[in-house]
Amino acid sequence: MKKIITILAVSAIAATAFISCGGASSPKSELDSVAYALGIDIGTSLRGMDSTIDINKVVAGLKDAFNKNNKLEHEDAVNYLREYYTVRKPAQAKAAGEAFLADIENNNRNVQKTDSGLLYEIIEPGDQSQMPTDDRDMVKVMYEGKLKDGQVFDSSYEKGDTIEFALNRVIRGWTEGMKLIGKGGKVKLYIPSDLAYGEYGQPRSQVPIGPNEPLVFDIELIDIEPYTEAE
Repeated sequence: MKKIITILAVSAIAATAFISCGGASSPKSELDSVAYALGIDIGTSLRGMDSTIDINKVVAGLKDAFNKNNKLEHEDAVNYLREYYTVRKPAQAKAAGEAFLADIENNNRNVQKTDSGLLYEIIEPGDQSQMPTDDRDMVKVMYEGKLKDGQVFDSSYEKGDTIEFALNRVIRGWTEGMKLIGKGGKVKLYIPSDLAYGEYGQPRSQVPIGPNEPLVFDIELIDIEPYTEAE
């Protein structure tokens, strides 16, 4: 129901836009607007699921299915997609992530490794007398997060403000990594997928994080508020 409502809303917006803009390429009817809105809805979902997909092949499959000229039975197609996205793609991503982290570990003498597999580089140690020690400590930070290909998926620097949170409210790689520096310190974390978003990733974030994707963070610890038991 929610998807239908979304499609109808997009259709109404698209129809208004088409009427306003005009032009030879504009859809001529309400059904044309509905068709275009369906394309927007499907395309947005596909981009969130897998941004590396060849959209021209998707269009070819849509045309074949619509014209009942399938080169693959629908049930077979569904089974193939299930196997690819739940087995093969996660396995490929896992192998690529492990190779990426191994390269970082082997070719950067400043990088160290914890027992959990977290890789880190201390840029500035900060005040060692003021370090997070409890998972419930509050920290105020500036940070930038990247995928292994260097694409930025989140950055407080871009937003121009600090962010504050309890260490037990973030991914495990962050929880562990923030305890490595003191107030005013800076650290670079290379977080394995099992200490980040795991085999599911975050496909619906603004920049999708795929399954078994390692993450790279540059973090500056601005301030700490140690946890204290309530009276």
